[in-house]
Amino acid sequence: MSVGFVMLCHTALHRAAQVARHWAERECPVVIHVDKRVSDKAFIGLRNDLADLPNVKFCGRHKCEWGTWSLVAASQTASEMMLAEFPKVRHVFLASGSCLPLRPVEELKAYLAARPRTDFIESVTTEDVEWTVDGLHAERFQLRFPFSWKRHRRLFDGYVELQRRFGFTRNIPEGLVPHLGSQWWCLTRQTLSAILQDPARTAHDRYFKLVWIPDESYYQTLVRKYSTHIESRSLTLSKFDFQGKPHVFYDDHLHLLRRSDCFVARKIWPRANRLYDTFLTDQDRGTVMAEPAPGKIDRVFAKALERRTRGRAGMYMHSRFPNPDWENGKTAAPYSVFHGFNDLFENFEPWLSRRLGSRVHGNLFDTARVRFAGDADV
Repeated sequence: MSVGFVMLCHTALHRAAQVARHWAERECPVVIHVDKRVSDKAFIGLRNDLADLPNVKFCGRHKCEWGTWSLVAASQTASEMMLAEFPKVRHVFLASGSCLPLRPVEELKAYLAARPRTDFIESVTTEDVEWTVDGLHAERFQLRFPFSWKRHRRLFDGYVELQRRFGFTRNIPEGLVPHLGSQWWCLTRQTLSAILQDPARTAHDRYFKLVWIPDESYYQTLVRKYSTHIESRSLTLSKFDFQGKPHVFYDDHLHLLRRSDCFVARKIWPRANRLYDTFLTDQDRGTVMAEPAPGKIDRVFAKALERRTRGRAGMYMHSRFPNPDWENGKTAAPYSVFHGFNDLFENFEPWLSRRLGSRVHGNLFDTARVRFAGDADV
């Protein structure tokens, strides 16, 4: 037994049950955290579906919300159970209920066994990243964020502005250097135990409870304190668009997912039957030690992003509600026609071009420029 999976689930529980069974039947223990907002009926149904698997456990439940401490608390509770119930686990892999394994479990076991002291977690400083949004780079560690960004947006924004106005700054706990990264990690037992059993954990937790999106910074920061070897990358394939929203993978992404050589992918559409049928079926590839390479498919996503945000020349971006002036070049614009001015005024066109600072095509020019030219003494 070399790797255990912690799963954070809140929707599509039937898919989460499929993935948990896939891992558990291949001698990988699974600890599942189910969002407390999920109905008791759905939760009991999931437990009954997996009741025949002794290496699947359910931990205490937290009411989870995006961007809040509750997600860290859920992972802490599940990780503590994993470490306590399964002493033979050497690596703990954090996944979501919408994750899907892309490679046979034996390949992941062999990959981690060859790197017994390596922690796989994206962990970079704020100066090293460009994907943070809303201008909250270093400020996410310096200000307090007690209000929900989704439920109380006006309070959130107002409190941020208030702190900026009065120059409020929080003190970062001694010995910590703030880092950021993907919340999907794979940590060694030694590192995860050190984080959860740190004598200063109470102070750390108190500080990170008011950090902006703590699930992207809590483990990413504390791992720097204890790990002996970090590979600053995730073994989980996850892609985000220009707005910071995760890409959803559908059945027609099958070949792209295979090309990535990643061990796990998120976020999978719950109705992507072809993906689940394909990747949850044993694929006899032997023991392949290929490095996960999400960069192999970056070009495809970059092209899709360009088409989504720019579109084709003369057309607005491909979305339901186009944004003004997001088109990729204009093929038409308002114009005015002055007829007969060359007959009345010598060198009218060169003069008008100089006056407007633009090029005049015959007797055609931009309407906005005409308003200005109308004031000229011609």
